[in-house]
Amino acid sequence: MGQSARRVSAKNSSSVPKLFPSACTYSCLILLALVSCAWADNDFLPNFAGADLNIGERLFLETRFSQYFFTNSAGDPNKGIPGDPVVAKLTTTSGFAAGPFAGQAMNCRQCHLVDEKGYGDFGDHTLGNRTYADFAKRSPVPQRDDGHTVTTRNAQPLVDALLPHNGPLFLHHDGQFASVHDLIIGTLTGRNYGWKPEEYATAVHHIASVIRDDDGMGDLAVYARGGRFMIQEPGFTAYSNVFSGFTDYQGSYLFDPRSLTLDLISPERQIDMRAFNSTDEQILDAAASLIEAYLRNLTFSQATNGVDFFGVGTPIFNGSPFDVFLVKNQLPQLPQTNETALEYSDRLLNLVNQLPNPEFVTDPNDGHFETHKQTFRFGPKELQGLKIFLTRAPSVPGKNSKVGNCSVCHSLPAFTDFIFHNTGATEQEYDLIHGSGAFKALYIPDFATRQSNYDAYLPPTPQHPHAAGIFESPPLRGNRNATDLGLWNVFANPDFPAPQPGIAQILPQLLGLPVPQIGNAKVEEGHFTFSVSNGVPGGTFYLLATADAALPTANWSIIATNTFDESGRFDFTVPVSLDTSSRLFRVSVKLPMPDGVLPRTIALFKTPTLRDLAHSGPYLHSGRMNSIEGVLRFYQKFSVKARRGQVRNADSESGKIFLSDSDIAPLAAFIRSLDEDYTD
Repeated sequence: MGQSARRVSAKNSSSVPKLFPSACTYSCLILLALVSCAWADNDFLPNFAGADLNIGERLFLETRFSQYFFTNSAGDPNKGIPGDPVVAKLTTTSGFAAGPFAGQAMNCRQCHLVDEKGYGDFGDHTLGNRTYADFAKRSPVPQRDDGHTVTTRNAQPLVDALLPHNGPLFLHHDGQFASVHDLIIGTLTGRNYGWKPEEYATAVHHIASVIRDDDGMGDLAVYARGGRFMIQEPGFTAYSNVFSGFTDYQGSYLFDPRSLTLDLISPERQIDMRAFNSTDEQILDAAASLIEAYLRNLTFSQATNGVDFFGVGTPIFNGSPFDVFLVKNQLPQLPQTNETALEYSDRLLNLVNQLPNPEFVTDPNDGHFETHKQTFRFGPKELQGLKIFLTRAPSVPGKNSKVGNCSVCHSLPAFTDFIFHNTGATEQEYDLIHGSGAFKALYIPDFATRQSNYDAYLPPTPQHPHAAGIFESPPLRGNRNATDLGLWNVFANPDFPAPQPGIAQILPQLLGLPVPQIGNAKVEEGHFTFSVSNGVPGGTFYLLATADAALPTANWSIIATNTFDESGRFDFTVPVSLDTSSRLFRVSVKLPMPDGVLPRTIALFKTPTLRDLAHSGPYLHSGRMNSIEGVLRFYQKFSVKARRGQVRNADSESGKIFLSDSDIAPLAAFIRSLDEDYTD
């Protein structure tokens, strides 16, 4: 009776008698009463969202999805294996450190650390916290026979990687993924986990098999992260039980169902492992959806009653000294409705310049860092750096004009514009190996040549597993063709269809095309007239109209095609009628053909956020810079080269940076004022 009194059955009432001999009728009645009482207890409120995050983290930490485990486990997902040497240690800019997953195999956390080497409950207090990045210039990958030993690029931090914004989502430095779901599946089945492109189907089946046949007795389900992934009974949190919602398992028992709070995932994410129609792909999709839920929870500190950058519901950043400075001085923390990021930055700069007596942020009165060695401070030096950061180039800048031009790409308040720019990092790294000017002289095929010979120039994929990927490679001394062209590898690549609509949407920004503006609208003498300005002189435009732009499937039809005049303007007139009075109009410009766009994508990489930058070094996609000052000095020199026309495919904004040596320290101080205590 004592044992039955503290446990409840996972079966419904009609199946309970099958689990007990007939002599136990009285005991069965007591057990049924306990089951009913326990599940009806008002204290038991399932936290599906919390469980999704919890199990998502467990899958994020799972080391058995790798090709190394597949090779060494002989088909037994619960077998102990010799550890993969690649996870035995962490590569840092100053040497090696013990790996948190030594004796196991690759997982997501190996390259996206948080507190394992830092100051949280599970850290060893050696290297410091991370914003889900590692310490390497490029992350080591499992050894195979293809010559790859490290990732193509520095590991991007995952905190705020999925922050809502007004524009398409791009993931990875080159925008290869347009959804986090695709990114997760691509990672679990990709080279970072040891899988070659031609092994995609094997990877999917292996991952599904691990989830189907897990016995719930491994480190993750019993010990890891303080045992947060287990119930009180070891083995009961096998993936098959968790994914099914702990239902319909013959002979299974649960403790008080309130213990399920951390493991009872959302019903829409549940899947029965025993169902004959549960395919490998369905199981992998379910796992990816849980990891996605976990990743969407990785955000910097935010207020609980804020508003969206462009709508309602997204909290306002509040964790850094800079954020506290804005609050103390009653400065706006985000753009107004219909205000662009640049307009907000310009307004903020104007307001900052007008502050008669700024209230500065001091430690410990306004805050104190636990995971950083710096002082929690926003003082005169940081304020000077903020002004440099926000200042954009005048038409005739002076020699020491203190123009950072930073907010054009690192848009406030997220400190990223979420799109792509040529930072010069690819050219710098290539020229350091092959000599000054070598990157400008490098042969890069035109669009037709690239498209007609995928294997020679584009990255390997399951569709083209033997592609060379020479332009998605760190530069090599023994191969002058190898370099990393970033977005060039993705743009108009038929193997990456998902990001193409988003790339098309931002092409005007990437190409530096002005956005046409409609104005001077009026009705006069039975005609509706308006003008359009800010076009490209001689450029082709399309005038489109629809009856209802609010519909998701609004049918915009082209009603006129023409060219802008020499001033970048045109006027349009249409008779007023019942048909035209309800129409809405917009202007679209004709974009260059792909063969004209491709050269403009060379060496473009996604803009990272600058928030909590100290937790994600080394910097740039090449990982070549170990300090913020190093990055700023690099931009200082790169901007001079861009103005001289010495940079291949230079970003139009890079030449507008004018920094003197004395500007570096205050600008770096401001960027460090964006740091905060990020913990797991």
